[in-house]
Amino acid sequence: MKLKASSFSAITLAAVTQLAIAASMAPPAITTEGSVRGKREGSVDAYLGIPYARPPIGNLRWRSPERAEPWKGVRDATRFGTNCYQAAPARFGPFTTEFLISLPVTEDCLYLNAWTPAERTKSLPVFVWIHGGGFGSGSGSVPIYDGASLASRGVVVINMNYRLGVFGFLAHPELTKESAEHSSGNYGLQDIIAALKWVRSNVAHFGGDPARVTIAGQSAGAAAVNDLLMSAEAKGLFQYAIAQSGSGMGLAPKKLSDAEAVGVAFIKAAGASAIADLRKMSAEAVFNVKLPPPAENSGNPAPRISFAPNIDGSVLVANPERGQLLPQSNVPLLTGFNADETGLDGIKKTTGPEFEAYMRRLYGAFAARFLTLYPHATNAEASKSMNELIRDRYMAGLLLWTEERVMATDEPVYTYLFDHPYPGPEVDQYGTFHTAEVPYVFGVLQQSGRVFSKADQQVSDQLQRYWTNFLSSGNPNGPGLKLWSKAPLPEAKVMGLGDKVGPRLAISSLQRMMVFREYSGHGGKLSLF
Repeated sequence: MKLKASSFSAITLAAVTQLAIAASMAPPAITTEGSVRGKREGSVDAYLGIPYARPPIGNLRWRSPERAEPWKGVRDATRFGTNCYQAAPARFGPFTTEFLISLPVTEDCLYLNAWTPAERTKSLPVFVWIHGGGFGSGSGSVPIYDGASLASRGVVVINMNYRLGVFGFLAHPELTKESAEHSSGNYGLQDIIAALKWVRSNVAHFGGDPARVTIAGQSAGAAAVNDLLMSAEAKGLFQYAIAQSGSGMGLAPKKLSDAEAVGVAFIKAAGASAIADLRKMSAEAVFNVKLPPPAENSGNPAPRISFAPNIDGSVLVANPERGQLLPQSNVPLLTGFNADETGLDGIKKTTGPEFEAYMRRLYGAFAARFLTLYPHATNAEASKSMNELIRDRYMAGLLLWTEERVMATDEPVYTYLFDHPYPGPEVDQYGTFHTAEVPYVFGVLQQSGRVFSKADQQVSDQLQRYWTNFLSSGNPNGPGLKLWSKAPLPEAKVMGLGDKVGPRLAISSLQRMMVFREYSGHGGKLSLF
């Protein structure tokens, strides 16, 4: 039988298409719940949207996560799962689309993602990333968290969604009473712990070494890392930790009783009489309940977050802001901040009188001493001093926290200050802003609307090499890199990363550091914000 040319072409095209599809698919990986098939992206296999717990909906809302239900056959793992319930994404400050989620959002959101080298000949270190977002937003699918570049360096990269806002962190006496742990309000942390248990059971099937797991996160993700270091439930699930923006940030968790009081106010605002009533409400209705805004705290610029982890004695056993406490997980830690963690409204501009009023409101009896050290006779001097003060405040907090931590534990702490501005039309306004280091760590310098240079690529390579060394051994040092000494370094120094590589002063002067030390010693609070 002769085939017409058109028929032959169609058959050939179909065959080529099938071969291309087959070539783009990653081989199946076995998990404890069933097999998954991902997709191949160059030298990396990506397995996306893998359920690690049952959907926390209906009667499972505000309960500890339960193991995901098994499935038959091979589950498609080529697309991200849905995001946890949160406000619709919108650009703000320096955060363009690569920093934001894409819709949809839903309570059925407990999925994780894994990237691993396509050629896996040995067990690899594992990088478990916890996204930021103030415990109220974010997702593992955010573009800057794409794990392919890090995975191509011989790492298994995993991230997860976890419950957010009221769904992840509502505490209430009723919820505490029904809990076997006599705890409530830490469901988002418990989700992360459930994901870590999944990693322990399954990561070997993706080429990872369950005995070399690093937890890492930025902003709220860093707070979660610090919380997990103090968690009895997370003990033994990881060997190293990275907190980017950072440790000693000044965001102390509430006590359980205080978190429960917020829950009581929430039920009242919802017009409900019991938790059962809230569980019957739609996610949208629960999300839209309006609490009165948190009270201002004039003595501490740290923001008040209504729904965040609390110290319940089980999931979180102690305040991670107290560096002198021995952590439940005594592991090597890498932690630091960026040079311009100035909030979302850019590098500050102020006048001399405004700066002086700010200092007196914030530092009380210490204001006069600080004012002699931060020039403010002109608006230019005041603006310069304001930005130096903000950086000095959180870097002094890091130094003091680290001094306490290294006295409490024999495990090393590696501290840093990252100073490479993120390119874009507003670079002079935002500089090296909060989150700016994340695209360099993940090696995702191809985002729309920004032009990256050879220098940007070199900074990304620098961070990835330090980070992957740490993932392998708990020590960031390696061939071809400037020595990164463990903390505390002499003369209030940390490791400079980005444009200034090597030991550098953490704050703008040693004299200023002395006053911050005295201020903290008299009960003053230091904060990232």
